[in-house]
Amino acid sequence: GSTARMADVVAEGLTAAGIQVKVMCAGTEHRSDLITELLDAAALVVSSPPLTNQIVPTLADSLTYVKGLRPQRKVAAAFGSHGWSGEAPKQLRETLESMGMEFVGEPLRAQYVPTANDLAAATALGAQVAEAIKAKR
Repeated sequence: GSTARMADVVAEGLTAAGIQVKVMCAGTEHRSDLITELLDAAALVVSSPPLTNQIVPTLADSLTYVKGLRPQRKVAAAFGSHGWSGEAPKQLRETLESMGMEFVGEPLRAQYVPTANDLAAATALGAQVAEAIKAKR
């Protein structure tokens, strides 16, 4: 639940800055529902715990679908928690940038359960994304 906790805190940072947020899980939502939401969104903030040093397959599948649609002018950010290795947020950044998205900040990583500092950084990430969205309006 560490990555989900971080997602909620990033969302709180966005909401506090006046940005409407919808938190969705690629593991439980159909990819078509994810894509429908993304097409109208100003930003895509993505997280993934690592699975064998990779992005989880359900999210990788959805991102492949997104890439084919060539989304334009989206703000993007990535974060995640990890155990031994923390490659997923970096891989997410590379994937989002390859789609032409404007990446905000550095990928946020927390080892194991996020600490108070990690959660504060997640709130700050939400605020950074909100600032980038407002700057594009």
